[in-house]
Amino acid sequence: MRITTSQYAQALYELTKDKPENEVDIVIEKFVNDLKKNGLLGKAGEIIKKFTEIYNRENGIVKAKIFVGRELSEVNVEEIVKAIKEKYQAEEVELKMTVDKELKGGIKIIVGEDILDNSIAGKLAKLRRALV
Repeated sequence: MRITTSQYAQALYELTKDKPENEVDIVIEKFVNDLKKNGLLGKAGEIIKKFTEIYNRENGIVKAKIFVGRELSEVNVEEIVKAIKEKYQAEEVELKMTVDKELKGGIKIIVGEDILDNSIAGKLAKLRRALV
């Protein structure tokens, strides 16, 4: 039976969950040695990515990307974070904000597969599609 990268990631999560840092280091070292022994070190990047997804999901962490035409005030950022926490029932939001001069105005938010495009450019594109 072949073990998938998701299964490896889940196993690593279970092995490290609720462990103190010094024990986590030992578990990870053994885990990497097992990957190496089985010729799977090339899959480490994918396993880490899946592990991060599992860790974030289990710990209520949501990653969000925000694209804006200009810098937002701290109050606006806090309001956006609060709305994301409520919508996704998250404990914490890891936010990456990018100023995109092409937007001209409005905001575009990406959380996982969800895209909220409330930018002027997005609204114009939607209008263009509706008219065609």
